[in-house]
Amino acid sequence: MLKFNPTTPLKFYAMTTTYIPGQGNTTAWSLVQSGYSVFYSEWTGTFGDRAMSAQALGVNDSASIRMTYNPEVYNKLRTTRVVVIKNADATAIVAGVPDKNNPNVYELWGGVDNVKEANQFLEFKVRRYEGL
Repeated sequence: MLKFNPTTPLKFYAMTTTYIPGQGNTTAWSLVQSGYSVFYSEWTGTFGDRAMSAQALGVNDSASIRMTYNPEVYNKLRTTRVVVIKNADATAIVAGVPDKNNPNVYELWGGVDNVKEANQFLEFKVRRYEGL
C-alpha cells in the first residue's frame, strides 16, 4: 500500500492541435477536467544526488509527484503534451498559454506510472516549463 500526504493542489492543461482546412493547424491549451479541475497531490522537490543528476541533463528545477489515480489525467499525461500548474496558480495561464516565466508551471519529465497497474495511484516527475 502506498502512503502519501496529498497537500499540493494541481491543475493540468493539455495541448490540443486542430486542423482547420484552408488555415492550417491551431494549437490551444485546455484544462483537464474529470468532474473537478483541481487535483491534490504529494509534491516532493528534487534535492541531493537527484538534483545534481537532473542538472547534468540541463534541468534546474524538478519534482516527483504522487496522486490518486484519475483516468482522464492519466490518459492526457500518456498521450499529449501537458503542463502541470503547482498550487493551482490562477496566474499560470496567460491569454490561453502557459507562462514560462511563472515558477509554478511545470511539464511532464519522463513517463507516468499507474503504480502496479492497480488504478489507485499515479507517480510521475515534472520539470520547470520552458515554453515551446
